[in-house]
Amino acid sequence: MNRQFEDMPNFRLMEGFSAETSGGILCMISKSKAEDFVREAQEEFGQEVWTVGKVVSGSKKAHIRPDIEVHSVTKSFLS
Repeated sequence: MNRQFEDMPNFRLMEGFSAETSGGILCMISKSKAEDFVREAQEEFGQEVWTVGKVVSGSKKAHIRPDIEVHSVTKSFLS
């Protein structure tokens, strides 16, 4: 387990079951428009945006890669 999360209760963040994403916006956008979306969010609103995955053909199941990065978001254009 990542030492950063050692003292946290088991919210199953690393398995994708945590509510840590609540309040955020998860959207699907075509790959060809994603770069412009990320840039506009930063330039227009000062909001950081991350690409968190991709949709591929397959089993219709989500997979979390072992090399994920956890970002603590401390500011929002709403605050």
